[in-house]
Amino acid sequence: MNIVGEMRWFLGDDYAQMKYSESGGSFSIDLVMVPASYRSRGIGANLISHVLYLADRMEKDVYLSARPIGSYSEEKLERLIAYYQRLGFEVIDKGLTVAYMQRKYSKP
Repeated sequence: MNIVGEMRWFLGDDYAQMKYSESGGSFSIDLVMVPASYRSRGIGANLISHVLYLADRMEKDVYLSARPIGSYSEEKLERLIAYYQRLGFEVIDKGLTVAYMQRKYSKP
């Protein structure tokens, strides 16, 4: 089974979105975007939680590439890594501008 999905959370005149896919033994979160004026409200975590739920039910790990949007800084990347770590992800590799992360499935 291959699943490809997109979720949008409409926020008045704007929206947050997440794109994800499933293939073989894992899921991949391909994009998470929340407008700057709506950040720190749990919107991104809520969207991500839907994929984590599916992955756990199907006993599949979830992978993502954490890459800050806009101008790069080590501080932005570290904040993004910390954000995903709070959601259960671990860094499996890190480059100068990106961190590759994994969350192993947990039994419900």
